[in-house]
Amino acid sequence: MPDFSDIVFITDLDGTLLPSNKIPLQKDLEAIERFKKYGGTFTIATGRVIQATEQFFDILKPNAPVILNNGSLIHDIKTGKTLYNRTLDRSAKEYTLALMEKFPEMGVEVNFPDKICVVRLTEWEQQHLNVTHLPYSEVGIDDIPEDGWCKVLYAVSHDMIHELEEFVASEGWDKANFVVSGESYFECLPKDTAKGFALKELIKIAGWENRRIAASGDYNNDLELLENADIPIAPQNAQEIVKKAAEFVTSADCNSGFISEAIEYIEKCYIK
Repeated sequence: MPDFSDIVFITDLDGTLLPSNKIPLQKDLEAIERFKKYGGTFTIATGRVIQATEQFFDILKPNAPVILNNGSLIHDIKTGKTLYNRTLDRSAKEYTLALMEKFPEMGVEVNFPDKICVVRLTEWEQQHLNVTHLPYSEVGIDDIPEDGWCKVLYAVSHDMIHELEEFVASEGWDKANFVVSGESYFECLPKDTAKGFALKELIKIAGWENRRIAASGDYNNDLELLENADIPIAPQNAQEIVKKAAEFVTSADCNSGFISEAIEYIEKCYIK
């Protein structure tokens, strides 16, 4: 029998573990259960807020704390406690107001640990809400607290993402971290926050310094996660920049059993 006790496998959700319909494949669930049965530690690192992630806790059954909000939060499922949390500087409101003026068609939502405030509801923001199925309130940006922002999500058409990136870069805003998290999503995160930063914190919190970390993801916001892993793996549908950071790119994509193939690769190459 394989012994996975030396391995921690941490994976992104959307576009990596989750297929297009957001229902995990049975073959992937079985592979995860086998991995854990023989000693492996399995968890997730997602851009989703906790309200949009907890529906998968009972399905995936992570046996370690999870990384949420693209790295600004580490949550212990067993105790329900927050182990690590970073919030945005108040400059995030200034940045958001400037972006709203520059891109009037852009949807905006501000995420708090316990609520989602939609500042501007557009068709692109509605698409995001349709995926997460979360309750939210429409609130003017001046009517929400200025402290405690976990992240701001900006939703635009796919062909506007690069323009949004270029504008932010030209402004030189240095009190937040900005990242593309999907074809239509751009996020404002706390300074020095990313899944890779959170992974380093989780390693210290969990005492994994002597464990081998396998990590997988498909998009820009997963890049640092893979770069900080010992065994970086990407699905076939990953962006090219993410594939280049991976030591192994599976033949499967998120819709055809990526997780199962990734665990097979770990067993073949790292388990004696």
